[in-house]
Amino acid sequence: MLPTGRIRRPPARLLDDAVLTQRFDWEMSTLLRHYRWIELTQTGEYARMGLLGHDAAERIRRVVLDLTPEQVGAERAAAMSDPLFALERCVQARVPEGAHAWHVDRSRNDVQACAQLMLGRERLLETVAAVGGLARATLRAAAGHTESFMPGYTQHQSAQTITFGFYLAALAEAATGAAESLLSLFDAVNLCPLGAGAMAGLELPWDRERIAVALGFDGPQPHALTSVASRAWVLRAAGELSVLGTTLSRFLTDLIWWSGSSCRFVDLPDELAGISSAMPHKRNFPILERARGMTGHLVGLSYDIMIGQRNTGYTNLVEVSKESTRFLEDLFSTCGTMLALFERVVANVRFHPERAGAVARGELTAASTVANHLTLEHGVPARSAQVVVGSWISAAMERLGPAATLTPDLLSAPDLVAAGERLGFTFAVGEAEVRDLLDPEASVRRKRTGGSTGPEQVRLLLERTGDRLDSAERGVAERSGWLREAWEHTTGTKAGDLS
Repeated sequence: MLPTGRIRRPPARLLDDAVLTQRFDWEMSTLLRHYRWIELTQTGEYARMGLLGHDAAERIRRVVLDLTPEQVGAERAAAMSDPLFALERCVQARVPEGAHAWHVDRSRNDVQACAQLMLGRERLLETVAAVGGLARATLRAAAGHTESFMPGYTQHQSAQTITFGFYLAALAEAATGAAESLLSLFDAVNLCPLGAGAMAGLELPWDRERIAVALGFDGPQPHALTSVASRAWVLRAAGELSVLGTTLSRFLTDLIWWSGSSCRFVDLPDELAGISSAMPHKRNFPILERARGMTGHLVGLSYDIMIGQRNTGYTNLVEVSKESTRFLEDLFSTCGTMLALFERVVANVRFHPERAGAVARGELTAASTVANHLTLEHGVPARSAQVVVGSWISAAMERLGPAATLTPDLLSAPDLVAAGERLGFTFAVGEAEVRDLLDPEASVRRKRTGGSTGPEQVRLLLERTGDRLDSAERGVAERSGWLREAWEHTTGTKAGDLS
C-alpha cells in the first residue's frame, strides 16, 4: 500500500465501485499514453538537473516504455485506484538503487491537468478533420447544383428563388468556419500546465520551456494556478461543439422538411432510408433525425460541463478536474458520429430539380424585382413602388377569392398599371415585361452581389470556401505532425507503438 499520510484505510466499497474503478479504467484506456509521455519528459528533466544518473534515467525510461497496461492495472487496488500511483509502483519495483530522487518535487495535479489537455487537443484535431470532411462533401455536392432552382423560405413561406447549390454553399461555409474556429482554439489552448505543481509552482529549477517542447506544446502556461485550476479549454471546446451542433441542427431540419411529402425536393438512397411498419407508403429518413438528435446531445453535454465548473472555487478540485470533464469524451464522440452521419447524407443526397423548380415557378417570389423595376425604369419612388406592387397582389387575391392560390401567371401587366394609377403613378408596362420580371429563374440570375444565389457568385463562393478548407486541412496535418514528432523525439518510438 502506498504511504497515504493520515489515510489508513482503503476507499469505501461504494466509492471504489461507483467512482474510482470506473475512472481508473477510463484513464487507463485514454490517458495512459499521455502519462507515459509525461513520465519520460520529467525523467529527462531529473537527469538534466543531476538528480538521476544516466544509467538510472535510462532504466526508468525503458521500464516506462515496456510496461503493459495489464501490469499497470494489476496495481489498481494497492494504488488507491489511481493510474499515476499504479504507474509509480510499477516503476519503483523495477528500478535499481540510485533513483531515490525520482518523483521528488512532483504533484499529480499538474500531471493530470496536462494529460487531459494533451488528450483534448488530439480530440480537437480529430474534430477539425471530421467537420472538414463534411465541408468537403458539401462543396462537391454544391458544385453540381449551382443552377438547380428551388424556393427559398423565410418565416416558413416561399420568399425568393434560390438554388440548391447556394443553400449547400451556406452549409459548406458553416462547416469550414467551424473547422477554422476549432483549429484556432487548438492554438489558443496549446500551453503546457506541467511544472505548476499542486497550484503554486515547484521548488526545483524545472525547465518549463523544454518540457513544453518535449510534450508538443507551443510553450508553458504562464501562471501556475491557471495551469491546474482552469479547465477553460474544456468550456471553450464544449462551447464550439455546442455552436456547431446548433447550426447543423438547423440545416438538418430543412433537409427533413424538404424530404417529406409536402416538398419531396431531396431524397436519399435505400440504404439510408427506412419505412414505417404501420404506414408502408411512407419513405422515412431516420438518419436525418438521428443526426439532428445528436446535435441536441452536444448542447446538453456542453451545458453539463459548464455546470460542473460553476460555483467551484478557482483552485484544483477533483470536482472540476474529473467530474466536470466526465462527459467530454462522450461530447467529442457524439460529435464525430453526428458529423459522419451528416457527411454520408450530403455525399448521397439526391435533389429533384423538376419538383423544386415546379414549386418555385408556382410561387410568387419575385415581387421585389417588380418593385425595383418600377423605381429604376419608371421613376416610381422606392417605398411607393413597394406599395404599388402590394396593391397589385392584394387586388388579384381579392378577385380570386380565399380558396384560390395566387400564382405568378395570374398577375397581369394591365392590373399592375391600374394599381399604379390608383396610387397616382402613371407608367407603361407590357405583358412580356411582367412575365420576365416574375420568372423565378431569371430572378436568380439577376442577383449580382458577392455571396448571392447567382450561379457565378455561388461558384466563386465555393472556390473561396474550398481555399479556406484547404488551409484548415493543412493546419490539421501540420499540428498533427508536430505532436507526432514530439512524441517520437521524447519516446524514441513511432506514434501508436504504445497503448
